Amino acid sequence: MKNLAVFHPSTELYGADRILVIALKAMVNFKPIIYLPSHGPLIDLIREELPSAEVKIIKDLPIISRGIFNPKGLVGFGRSYRVFKKLIKQENKVYNFQQVYVNTLACSLMLPTLSRLKVPVFTHVHEILEDPKIIAKLTAKMVFKYSHTVISVSKAVRDNLNRLVKHQKAKSCIVHNGIPAMPGEKNKSANEDLSFYLFGRIKPEKGQWYLLEALKQIPKAELKGVTFNFVGDVLSGREDLKSDLLSKIEAYGLKDAIVLHGFMNDIQDEMKKADICLIPSLMKDPFPTTVLEAMSAAKTVIASDTGGAKEAISHGENGFIIPANDPTVFAEVIRALINNKELIPNVGEQAKKAFNNRFTIEHFNGRWRNAIPEC
Repeated sequence: MKNLAVFHPSTELYGADRILVIALKAMVNFKPIIYLPSHGPLIDLIREELPSAEVKIIKDLPIISRGIFNPKGLVGFGRSYRVFKKLIKQENKVYNFQQVYVNTLACSLMLPTLSRLKVPVFTHVHEILEDPKIIAKLTAKMVFKYSHTVISVSKAVRDNLNRLVKHQKAKSCIVHNGIPAMPGEKNKSANEDLSFYLFGRIKPEKGQWYLLEALKQIPKAELKGVTFNFVGDVLSGREDLKSDLLSKIEAYGLKDAIVLHGFMNDIQDEMKKADICLIPSLMKDPFPTTVLEAMSAAKTVIASDTGGAKEAISHGENGFIIPANDPTVFAEVIRALINNKELIPNVGEQAKKAFNNRFTIEHFNGRWRNAIPEC
């Protein structure tokens, strides 16, 4: 088997982490040597799904993060980059890499060093970066200058890269994500309680606060028997966000309607319980994995129009697309489903059909292997 060097910036189990494993499973002709910055639940998934892979923890991988944008951070980044350059030379002597896979723009500053290995480098882009502009342009230029192939997870991602870089040296293509189908559960009858679920890290960009502004506009009587479940947590060091969220829930009189569950490695059990899945991102969400998970489980989805979700959802047919800055419209869609429960299973079934037609693992594998024929 050929050796594949893989670079990824996190070890959690959010969307890009899971897609990394799915993509590597499709590359049957390669043995992955995966470089990660820390221990975390992703490693257990790698060991379960990719038994031939080697995992290497490199504490000071030169990853783009907020912490590097100050004098101390820049000095530390420069130091870690010098160590990284030496490390890659040594690792290449051991493994003689035939290809390099860089996952996410957070690893893009590694590309000049990785390109010196003189083997094909492909970069998998999961982000829509706009601010700060200097970083957005720098990472996009790095990707197109030093990669052989740039794979975007959605048209929204590729359009953003095209705006940032006019002259593109690398081949560019779109590979929509595909995932294993999640088990669904029989939809509830019209007189049963409704469960809305919002899966994702707790931060304003993911839409938890936006949802509160929408719920604030709905008469409390209509929220009786309706629960809004938040599955996810704040980043370490941002506990202030959780405190602010809880205080707003209290101030808006929504304490009986909202349940915070915290982070879960596996959301299958919670997805089964969901009637409606909410993805109200304010950020430009590239191609939310949660949309596909919900569709695969025949759940009705309400997602914002900021990124790639609208490439999977046809409004009013297999889900609902809302603007990211209009809580009144958001509230109207929620109310329509609360007051017309018979719509929910029909929309969910259409979502399942759309998933089966476009976003299964088999569909992904075919798209991925077309993008990277050597795999």
